[in-house]
Amino acid sequence: SEKNKALVKSLEEQGLMTDFGREKIQEAKNNGQWDAPKPAAITDEQIACLSHLLEEYEPAFSNFQNMSLSVKKTYTRAYFDAKTDVGREKRIVWMVDRLNKNLKPM
Repeated sequence: SEKNKALVKSLEEQGLMTDFGREKIQEAKNNGQWDAPKPAAITDEQIACLSHLLEEYEPAFSNFQNMSLSVKKTYTRAYFDAKTDVGREKRIVWMVDRLNKNLKPM
């Protein structure tokens, strides 16, 4: 993130960066994470879409509705990050199981 890049610059300028930190930065540059774009923000429409999908599952739906916005976004990202329809179906099963127990995603 830009925040972390600024922190790295600050630590280097102050002479506080460790060799371990430099190794991790190099590792991130080598594997592409250093310059990876930030994922798009979860929209209200995406949350509403997931909410609609969960309507047929009680108490999962009610528990989802009562979760904080940040938890709803985490569940929503998990659903929409699945690459295939099969993956999304598996994620719904996983979510319903956790939401029936009123659990957060992780």
